[in-house]
Amino acid sequence: MKRTLILLAIAAAALTPAAYARNLKITSLSRPFMIRVTDTGAGFSVDFPIVGRVRGTSTTFFTSLDITNNTAQPTDVDFFYTPADGSATRSGTFGTLQGFDDIHTDDFLQSLVDAGVTTPNQADNTFGTLLLTFNNPSFTKGTEATAVARVYSFAAGTSGPTYGLSYRATPLHTDGAHSLASVARSTPGLVTNIGIENVGINDSGNSVSAPVTVRLSFFDPTTGTAVGTQPTFNLAPGQVIQINDVINNAGKNAFQLPAGTSSVIVFVDEIAGTSQISGYAVQKDTSTNDGSFVLMQESKTPF
Repeated sequence: MKRTLILLAIAAAALTPAAYARNLKITSLSRPFMIRVTDTGAGFSVDFPIVGRVRGTSTTFFTSLDITNNTAQPTDVDFFYTPADGSATRSGTFGTLQGFDDIHTDDFLQSLVDAGVTTPNQADNTFGTLLLTFNNPSFTKGTEATAVARVYSFAAGTSGPTYGLSYRATPLHTDGAHSLASVARSTPGLVTNIGIENVGINDSGNSVSAPVTVRLSFFDPTTGTAVGTQPTFNLAPGQVIQINDVINNAGKNAFQLPAGTSSVIVFVDEIAGTSQISGYAVQKDTSTNDGSFVLMQESKTPF
């Protein structure tokens, strides 16, 4: 059985009508949201480092979700959304996924509005992180269910969705990352954005209420030497920050990289706090808004 939320109201007239078994209603949790890691069993949680509904210069970007049960056993699915701007978190339940079932929403932030979990103003031009917990206690490996986000835009008129990138949420586990690495490139028509998240659990899989401090370091791959400054950022549990156009940040080379730099290796090191961290990099075409998304690699060597 497949169920869906039809939530992209601004584009409804442009979409071809489809038949769905029934709509899924988001409801409030009757219990506190609980993070579970694969190493400890009794269900597991997955992490989306970014979901959002963000207005660009000519279009708006949305996040759709597909949450799939890959087994014959049912499982409840709870969610916890943390806005990047530090405003109030939102939690609730998507209800029960039956065996070999799928939940779909075209616009996660609008689904929160429709359920009365947040207001239209709070869901407009915002992004944050999303945790999902699959509560079936026999789900112990992190393979029993899958959650995929698709970020896309919808232009005016009847053009339909015009842009999209997808990524799969990562199951949470013990002994996670505290240092990350990726490459950032900047050439005519191409920029790299970096996102960094405080996952909010320590290496034992327990929730942490204290913030973390992370430090960025940049290395020139042509010389193998450190370049620029080492900016630091503080992140509350569940919070994500996105640094747009790393090499020419804020349009003024905020990190003082050498003139003409087109590529740097970026390291993100946790220098205070105990939470695991996560991150992503997006290389974006500035003329088309087409982007390539990749999760940052864990780095075992802090700088």
